[in-house]
Formats: sequence, C-alpha cells, structure tokens
Amino acid sequence: MNTTAQKAAAPAARIKRRTFLKAGTAAAVGSFYAAPSSASAESTAPVVIVVHGTDPKKMVEAGIAKMGGWAKLFKPGAKVAIKPNLAWKSTPEQGGNTHPDILRAFILAAEARKVKKITIPENTCHPEKETFPTSGALDAIKGTSAKLYRPKASEYKEVEVPKGKICQKAKVSRDLLEADCLINMPVAKHHGGATLSLSMKNWMGAIDNNTRRAWHRQGLHQCIADFSTFLKPTLVVIDATRIMLDHGPQGPGKLAHPHEIILSTDPVAADTYAASLFKKTPADVPHIRIADEMGVGCSDLAKIKVERVEA
Repeated sequence: MNTTAQKAAAPAARIKRRTFLKAGTAAAVGSFYAAPSSASAESTAPVVIVVHGTDPKKMVEAGIAKMGGWAKLFKPGAKVAIKPNLAWKSTPEQGGNTHPDILRAFILAAEARKVKKITIPENTCHPEKETFPTSGALDAIKGTSAKLYRPKASEYKEVEVPKGKICQKAKVSRDLLEADCLINMPVAKHHGGATLSLSMKNWMGAIDNNTRRAWHRQGLHQCIADFSTFLKPTLVVIDATRIMLDHGPQGPGKLAHPHEIILSTDPVAADTYAASLFKKTPADVPHIRIADEMGVGCSDLAKIKVERVEA
C-alpha cells in the first residue's frame, strides 16, 4: 500500500509510515488498535471507535486509550501533520470547522511525546487571517510549537496518483506528504457538492486551488475517491460533537448534537459510520461507495466493528 507518493517524502519518513501501515487499512487497525486475538472474521473487521461525551479533551483521551494509547501513535522525533477542517470564518459553536479543543488535545499529546515537529496546513476558503482566529485554531496552538498555516505555492508538491481514474495528479501540501504520522481531523457536516464533508472530503484542504477547481469540474466524487487511494492517514478523527445538517459546508446551518468523536484507521469505515448520523448510507454519498470499490476501505456497516466508549 502506498502511504504517500513514493517520491514525495524523505526515505526515512516513507519507511516509518510504511512500517506502520505496511499492509493497508486493515493492518493499520491491527497495529494501532489491539483487536482480539481470535482468528474470527470479527477480529479482522474494520474498527470504528465512537466516543460519547461532552468534554472533547476527555473524549479524545478515552478514544486513544481504547485504541492502544498515545505512545503507539506518536513516536519521539516523528514529524506529525494534522489536517483539520479550518476552511471557514465560523465559530466553534456553528460547526463549520473542527472543534479547537480536539485539535489542541492532539497537539499537547504529541508534544508530550517529544515529536520533532507538528504542522497544521490548511488551504482555507475564507482568508486565513479570519478563519484561524474565528475557528478557535489560533487559541488551540497557543503556547505550543505547532505551526498553523495556509501553504504558499512553493509549499505544495505535484504528485502522481497511480490508481486515479480522473485525478491522476495533484499538488499537495509537502508537510502532509512528508509526515511520519498523519492525522485526518475533519468535522462532520453537510456539503452541497459532495453530499457530506467527512474525512475523505477533508483532503480538499490539502491540495492547491488549481487541483481543487479541477476536481469540481471533472467529477468531485470520483476525484475524492481517487485521491484517497493515494494519501493514507495514520488515524482518522471525525468531530461529530455537533454536525451541520444543511447549508454546508460554510453554514450557518441547522445543527444536531450527537456529542461524538469517531476514530478509525479506515477512512471509509469512519465516513460510513459518520454518514449514518445524517441518516445516509454510502449509496447516498457516492465518494464513500466508490472508495470502497477502489479498495480504500470498508463501507459495509454490517461488517464494521463499532466500539462505543463513554467519556
């Protein structure tokens, strides 16, 4: 399985991430989440951890503990990249962006484990001078070494997407390509073009504007699935503490409050579960179905092992 473009990352970084994800998404579940030792089908099923609570920090801690602990995720000296959704000038209460308390919990945990650097690149839709403070992201990085930024043209690298049917090339943030540990941290919300914006759709903030415009012109759902065959997260963390039911992705829109954080190493499984919060299936969200067909992960909720945690 390719974790990032083979020519994009430094060799050491490629080896580290390939070791962690060496046999695809199912192997990543096994390496990070301590599945039962039984040889049954259940033990190899994609795992989605759903944490319910009202304190995002406690919810994050409970979810990571269930998956094996921070030490399995963050290694000393590692390059950590976090890709939240911070595209809009929207307050945390409005649900347009990833909740800052979730972001901060991961930053502090990474620093405590002596990682080399933490980068948070985001190609915002509204100007970053408005989105970063309004979203709470600036407060989330306060007092830490984390770098939150909107990439410049020179900070993208063009890569090939070998399995892409439409999206065969893309310009991607270098820090995401070179990460040893890549966290995809979207917020769950309605999207006018993609039906829902979840983890795979969140990669649109990882690419440059020309690539993003091309995806909209050429076939958004297929391009999202294509790119998801290429850029593989170490961990998906979906913010479903509150979800935007309409008028997304910008909002403001009608909100529901599941009070959940969803964690998985299978982005398709994570998105499938998150879609159920909107009373939708992969048949309603084509890029989820297509990504399953392309081997990115599992979209059959009956085959996904959902483990619930109260925090």
